[in-house]
Amino acid sequence: MKAWLGLEEKEQSYMDLGGSTDAENPLTQAANSVAGAARTASISARRAVGMQVPVEEQTIEEQVCEMCPTMTFKQRLIALICCCVLGYILEICGTLTLIGGPTARNIRKFSVLYVCGNLIAIMATAFWVGPKLMCKKMWNSTRRGATAMYLVSLVLVLVLALLHVAVFVVLLMLAVELFCAVWYSASYVPKGRWCVVQCCKNTLFSPCPEVLDPVQASLPTV
Repeated sequence: MKAWLGLEEKEQSYMDLGGSTDAENPLTQAANSVAGAARTASISARRAVGMQVPVEEQTIEEQVCEMCPTMTFKQRLIALICCCVLGYILEICGTLTLIGGPTARNIRKFSVLYVCGNLIAIMATAFWVGPKLMCKKMWNSTRRGATAMYLVSLVLVLVLALLHVAVFVVLLMLAVELFCAVWYSASYVPKGRWCVVQCCKNTLFSPCPEVLDPVQASLPTV
């Protein structure tokens, strides 16, 4: 692409003038931008005429979104209602298991039903806003960490409960999962995670609130 644009000799001249790396070379950046735009236009054109885009030419996000087909409004509404009803039933049943007392068996049952309810709730949201849009929102650059922590914590709680690990470990992982769920949900609210950090500073970390300063500084401005 650079040779086609005739930029090779210009790049050498730029290096002679003091340019240090390709990342700092505006000519290289321009060539990369043109190449990226050409790739995007090629993929869009092939999709417009019904041609299949090879997997190796798709980004990770595009590959994930290809797994989530477009749905009609009626299909989304039906899926939303079904998932909400099933999710609520599972969570209510999980809560009812604790009526018999916080025994190891009841806590494991609650954990399994609670996690399944959460996973179905995620599916309900995905069906309502559209699976493709949901994937993009969940794995946005400002939310990837929170999404990964939330999903991993859900899976860990489910696995630990099914493997009959010590109840203390399951309860500890449940607490971690609850925090991850709050952190993930707050990422959709403007300044939401900033408010969570402030609450933690004033409560759990009140003796040493400065510990959370790096976390607060790394948060997006919105």
